[in-house]
Amino acid sequence: MNRISLLLFTLIAFLSGCDKGTLLDNLTPETKIFVDEINLYGEQRLNSVVRLHWIGEDQDGYVTGYELSINNGDWFKTTETDSTFRFDIPSGSDTTDITFQIRSIDNLGAIDPTPAELIVPIKNAPPEAKFDTLNVIPDTVFSVWSVLWSVDDLDGFETLDSTFIKINDGDWIGLDRLESFSTFLPTSPKENTIQEAQVFSGLKNAFLPINLPGLKVDGNNRLYIRARDIAGSFSEIDSTKSFFVKRQTSDLLVIDAHGDNTANPIYHGILSQVTSGYDYLNLFNNVPPFWDPTFSFTLGLYDQVFWYGDDQLLASLGQQLLLEVAANQIQVYLNQGGKIFITNKFPNTYNDPVTGSISPIFGFSPIDSLSSSTGQARIAKDGKVFPLPDFAGEIDTLIASEFITSADPFYPKNQLNVIMKAEIVRVGNWSGPETVCGKSIYNNGKTNQVFFSIELNRLNGNPAALEKFFDFVLNKEFNW
Repeated sequence: MNRISLLLFTLIAFLSGCDKGTLLDNLTPETKIFVDEINLYGEQRLNSVVRLHWIGEDQDGYVTGYELSINNGDWFKTTETDSTFRFDIPSGSDTTDITFQIRSIDNLGAIDPTPAELIVPIKNAPPEAKFDTLNVIPDTVFSVWSVLWSVDDLDGFETLDSTFIKINDGDWIGLDRLESFSTFLPTSPKENTIQEAQVFSGLKNAFLPINLPGLKVDGNNRLYIRARDIAGSFSEIDSTKSFFVKRQTSDLLVIDAHGDNTANPIYHGILSQVTSGYDYLNLFNNVPPFWDPTFSFTLGLYDQVFWYGDDQLLASLGQQLLLEVAANQIQVYLNQGGKIFITNKFPNTYNDPVTGSISPIFGFSPIDSLSSSTGQARIAKDGKVFPLPDFAGEIDTLIASEFITSADPFYPKNQLNVIMKAEIVRVGNWSGPETVCGKSIYNNGKTNQVFFSIELNRLNGNPAALEKFFDFVLNKEFNW
């Protein structure tokens, strides 16, 4: 027998002497949670938002997924190895223990018969409520103020139940947890008493049927806020700084939008003669943090408004005139039957042929546009601003008390509503209109706006004539 045959014989004999192999049963997978236990008690407990990690191992295959259960409830499938959970705390309680179980599933569908288990001790986190620290309530408000706040909860925004507001020592009133802005005004703004404030919730100014008690009109006030979650826990109380709520004393509001005090003696002297009193708002130094709706509500308290300003552009308002920023609120005021008398100068940029006519002032005013001509329109000292024949006897000719450069005569929207024109000195071939005063008509056919594009304090060459013009506007044209 040769060597090859001998080897074959030996191999066959060896194989014939071996038993046949048997398949082993599939081994179930094992599951582990990265944290074996959480030994936290009292205030050290976790809040209800917890992130957990787990892993599965299979000796004879591989893990394809997991099933998890909370508090011995139903099992839910997942392929993730970590997740963030927001555990519910029973209503009326601030602590609980959560039983978390996780089990692996292998590639043959076998499930870990001994799920990994972790007891998670949690404590409800109280919510937070804070007033906005950028758009704060001014030191003095003219009956109306608005406030912005934020609320949050570490357990999730959906666990918030309500926001509560109170003023001074008054009662708390509840607001919807989704709201973060409200406007307040006294129920009786002309009475210096402790009274209730009306509440308008949100940017849509939804009137709430519940008033806010404890408001001190003509006194110092402080607003408080707190939030409550669904577990009944309250946030710490936050408050605004103290602010003075000024009482409304008149139906005429005088708005000072002038960059200096040079005009004040003339206007206030005339107003003391032709009116029985007025409320004064220095808007230049008290720009409202919220124009809408705060400024709209403020205007709405008054039957008449006198506005005087110059051509100063405010960097804080995006290089705009105060009159431009307030344009929308003025239009709302006019639409609601308010009456406004405006004297305001325009900056030189309004003469630009491309951008000069896009100001929102031209939307509500009787002005269509200004001239875009080169050169300059001026009014000489002692120059005349004269009424149209329709107003003869009611208005006297006004006289410039100083030399006026860069006058702003305008093209009116309606020639029938022109009240006064000026003797214009045309420099550098300037060409354009002569109208410097016009009016707008309300839907009842009455005058609800008089607009003067020259600062009237500079037309005081004949003080009696200027006083007569104020009397004409405030006591005749607006007397309806």
